[in-house]
Amino acid sequence: MQPFGVAARQGRVEPSTTDAPAPPRWPPGLLALFAAQRLDMVRLAHVITGSNPAAEDVVQEAFVRVCRHWDRLDNAGGYLRVTVVNLAREQLRRQGVRRRHAETARAEAGPTGDPEIDETWAAVCRLPARQRAVLALRFYEDLAVADIAEILGCRPGTVKSNLHRGLARLREELS
Repeated sequence: MQPFGVAARQGRVEPSTTDAPAPPRWPPGLLALFAAQRLDMVRLAHVITGSNPAAEDVVQEAFVRVCRHWDRLDNAGGYLRVTVVNLAREQLRRQGVRRRHAETARAEAGPTGDPEIDETWAAVCRLPARQRAVLALRFYEDLAVADIAEILGCRPGTVKSNLHRGLARLREELS
């Protein structure tokens, strides 16, 4: 048998001795879930993390986890949302000091050019991760307190207090 390059130049290609792995089989419905939910989940993750690249990474990892558990899921969309929120919060914890420095630089640069929006966004970026997640789920996703509590794994009273404290802190910083 001749090397592949020689056989190819002579117009004949011999089969390889190893079989290529079969393409992955996607669970039915996963691609439809991806098409329907990806953009919304990236937006949600972006509101929590404050970074579009981080949001993309979070959503990609969330879909990988959904795929891994697909056969056991009763509510894949709900599992996806909870996973996105948890991964986004984990991303915030991991970024730590680096995230704070990046947010300060981004707030000073002004992402939109509109001083009122830039000031509001900078204030939201300075909120603690849990308050930020609660505000994002309440006002961006328009979820009820009970739903937010379920997603974050805490009591409704904790959600209400984080919502109150987050809004109070924003009012204080923006006045």
